[in-house]
Amino acid sequence: MSIRPATHAGSWYSKNATDLSHQLQTYLTSTKKPIVSNARVIISPHAGYRYCGHTMAYSFASLALTKKVKRVFILGPSHHIYFKNEVFVSGFDAIETPLGEFKVDKDVCKKLVKAKHGKKLFAFMNQDVDMDEHSLEMQFSMLAQTLKWRDIELEQVKVIPMMVSHNSTEVDMEVGEELAKYLVDPENLFILSSDFCHWGRRFEYTGYVGSEGELKEAMEEETEIEMLTARSKLKHHQVPIWKSIEILDRAAMHTLSESTNENRYKAWKRYLEITGNTICGERPIGVILAALSYLPKDEKVTFEWPNYSQSSQVQNLDESSVSYSSGYVTL
Repeated sequence: MSIRPATHAGSWYSKNATDLSHQLQTYLTSTKKPIVSNARVIISPHAGYRYCGHTMAYSFASLALTKKVKRVFILGPSHHIYFKNEVFVSGFDAIETPLGEFKVDKDVCKKLVKAKHGKKLFAFMNQDVDMDEHSLEMQFSMLAQTLKWRDIELEQVKVIPMMVSHNSTEVDMEVGEELAKYLVDPENLFILSSDFCHWGRRFEYTGYVGSEGELKEAMEEETEIEMLTARSKLKHHQVPIWKSIEILDRAAMHTLSESTNENRYKAWKRYLEITGNTICGERPIGVILAALSYLPKDEKVTFEWPNYSQSSQVQNLDESSVSYSSGYVTL
């Protein structure tokens, strides 16, 4: 049996089971009483736990983990390789974490790989590529600790890790149609691994808006927002850079919350095109938005955002930050 090792344990997070469990449990209990605990889909960041664990916990505390849940789909972006018009699924039989081992639902993986819409939509992931990627791995231990918190055995829940890169709209919709078959079943839950804005010259993104009204005007007129440069006179700008970043991120959340199932995917892509916001899980999110569009029209879909944080409060062009947002979706 092939087991994916916890390749980022000892660097991105503790490899000591006792220390890790205590850390993650502290984050989970700090959320107090979850606003909701029946979310079928969550959006969770994927930085080191000491940076984003507190924000992650709000997503996981909202997850509808019950004795009825059989599998969790975990979708993350690719940070190391480029591919297009295909989604990779794990080729491993099991996933190792310091807190225990998950079985991969090989039957579902094989079924997806066989699915065709005139073309092949899914393929098994190269194991070296899988082990290099952190966006999926950072969800595993938090999921394991959340199951323990809910008194659910890890053996009860299988996982389907999936990597999403660059898809056409047509492929996103076809992949979404396949995943919608699982989304309608409460035995299945979905974790979308995504950090929000990566701001700074090292990320090649210095987008700026001075107010919500300025961003709204850009969206209405479909004009790209300002990119700060060394020539920008920051003292003439209305709000600090970190606040501008928050305005951009909260507009992304608002786009997902306020759109309808039918146009949410299109609204999401339009927001990204106009702002250029570097939301690294935008493509996994897009795939699930496509899946949501296949739900019955009377199905009420609600997006909520219980927590938001930034790695630092950027004041000038020499600084950078990554944003973390906790989101959940109820059906």
